[in-house]
Amino acid sequence: MDESGIWEEVLKYLRKELDEQVVKIWLEPLSIAELRGDMITLSAPNKFYKQWADNKYLSVIKKVFKENLTIDADVSIIVGLEKKPQAVEGASVPSGTFIQMPKNGTNLNKDYTFENFVAGNSNEFAYAACQAVSEGQFMQYNPLFIYGGVGLGKTHMMHGVGNRILEKFPKMKVLYCTSETFTNEMINAIRMKKMDEFQNKYRNIDLMLFDDVQFLAGKQRSTEEFFNTFNALYDNQKQIIITSDKTPAEIPEMEERLKSRFSWGLIADIQPPSIEEKTAILIKRAEHMGLNLPSEVALFMAQNLVTENIRELIGALVRLSAFSSFHKRGLTIDLAQSALEKFLVKKDRAVSSDDIIDAVTKYFNVKLADMKSKKRTKSISMPRQVAMYMLREKMNLSLQEIGALFGGRDHSTVLHAVNSIGDKNKESREIQLIISTIEKELYS
Repeated sequence: MDESGIWEEVLKYLRKELDEQVVKIWLEPLSIAELRGDMITLSAPNKFYKQWADNKYLSVIKKVFKENLTIDADVSIIVGLEKKPQAVEGASVPSGTFIQMPKNGTNLNKDYTFENFVAGNSNEFAYAACQAVSEGQFMQYNPLFIYGGVGLGKTHMMHGVGNRILEKFPKMKVLYCTSETFTNEMINAIRMKKMDEFQNKYRNIDLMLFDDVQFLAGKQRSTEEFFNTFNALYDNQKQIIITSDKTPAEIPEMEERLKSRFSWGLIADIQPPSIEEKTAILIKRAEHMGLNLPSEVALFMAQNLVTENIRELIGALVRLSAFSSFHKRGLTIDLAQSALEKFLVKKDRAVSSDDIIDAVTKYFNVKLADMKSKKRTKSISMPRQVAMYMLREKMNLSLQEIGALFGGRDHSTVLHAVNSIGDKNKESREIQLIISTIEKELYS
């Protein structure tokens, strides 16, 4: 029996010792990294799983190995999937060895598919472009540049394209990489004098999925190599998809020639999800985890969690599931309030006018002195109007009181600002998200 078969056997006995839900959520993701007579090393996908398994289930795992499989050994848990390399007599592996992509390797996460991605108003443009590419329209949007904040689904969408393309076109060469991976492999290739190997890997593919390109900024040698790789792929009519947390023009220290090439194709953004979309994401993820998450609990979490980040949203769901298993309680709003107390908006918190103005200046990254100045540029007037609107709505200050906070502005100027943002807040999703984000920062 191989190691995966042994672990399946262990899981079978663990299901007799523990709740099925516990095994599914916390123990199935583990695997055997190394097994020898006196030592068993288990691999966990991340630190969170390792810590939870170490603290809660290590003793019962040891018990199953000893009593059911007659393997009396110490059990430890590490993070990662690597097995310890076996020594080869007379051979040595120098540090910084260049690791080639495994044969037919793509680095794709098979769990990131279009089927379990929640599309909505916040990402519909980028999603439609990704769908078009995945159906074979390879040069229509090339490069496809997707930007948005951390944890909004850019990477998921990118992997979705790769997985769908391999379903439809299994002979295509697809490669996903991050800017960090690209840079590290290039450095190792230079050290090992294997740049031809490195270039062959990245320039002889049909689809490049390049994540977090903003981290190349300021790295001259990496940028140069990526520039040449980009040109080689583009000239050979190969599809390129790139993600970033900013538009090409907004990436600091990025070479202009690269910014220009990023703009050759289609630039699509992903916005923070609405409450309805967050609710749908939670319900779909719960189904994937085998959880029965009532819609009212999902809605409560979507409305009250202090985050627009989908990863953090899923993390909260994992925490709630663990809390439910540990306390043997159903998934209810009361349980969510207890389990997620530290992460919920505190609506009863008192805020001052200074708190509101400070939150607005931080969100827009502007100076308070500029907000109080006579400057009328859009980068200053927009935050000023938002602050005036929120002071009126949240604190019910008079127009004169608000004007005094901004350099003694006339009440008619304040009224115009309040009415302008109020009207936009009814129709503009962008304004709604801005105000919602600032409010969560205020009450967190």
